[in-house]
Amino acid sequence: MLVIMVGIDYEHFAAPNDLVIWRYMSLDRLQALVHGHLYFPSARQFSDPFEGAITDAERIKRLRAVGVTRLSTGSEGSIAAFEELRRLMKISCWYGSLHENIAMWERYGPMSAVAVASSVESLKLSLHEFRLRPEYGEEEIKVGRVRYINYASDVMEYQSMEAHFMYKRIEFRDEQEIRALLSLRMTEEFGASVPELGVSVDLNPQELIHEIRVWPTATEGDVTNVQAMINAAEIWCPVTRSTLGHGAAY
Repeated sequence: MLVIMVGIDYEHFAAPNDLVIWRYMSLDRLQALVHGHLYFPSARQFSDPFEGAITDAERIKRLRAVGVTRLSTGSEGSIAAFEELRRLMKISCWYGSLHENIAMWERYGPMSAVAVASSVESLKLSLHEFRLRPEYGEEEIKVGRVRYINYASDVMEYQSMEAHFMYKRIEFRDEQEIRALLSLRMTEEFGASVPELGVSVDLNPQELIHEIRVWPTATEGDVTNVQAMINAAEIWCPVTRSTLGHGAAY
């Protein structure tokens, strides 16, 4: 079941349906996408060790609420539980902007990557229901905008284990991230075995993909090859070289 965050959750993390979003990915990931599969990596696979963590100010507030006045480092058990929570949260990350981002090209591979353009609404509509196994219940996928805060001083305004993954350190605000969250915590609590890494969610690629842009230094042949790949999958959308490559000689 695809749900838009509701109540205070929705108000706090809502993103406009018409917001243009981009997913930078390798050609292998594009091949999977045009055949209807979007990879949701585990939060534990991300490089930011603060993924899913609460802020220092939030931790102090919670400790004071139970009468503890001194901070201490996490116990071995609490650290292990936090790592398990990160394993059970699967996330698809998108960049929300009308234009491409040079930093994203550099991060995801300027020599062999593509940027897939879509919108928040198309992402929501394209995702199929997800079940870890056919006999299991349907899992919720939540789509929202990441909030960037100061982890040294800010208190989180909305509380839930899932909401913690909609906050990131303010130093990452250039990412302008839109996230689709798939929490499998309750699924594992009911006895299901959840993969250590990511999961693949089925979708309608024609609904999702508005445009594909090939890396900035791509040749005409590179663009033609990517176009042939998506045509073979019967996906019809424009394929062009990145606007950052305009004006450069092939």
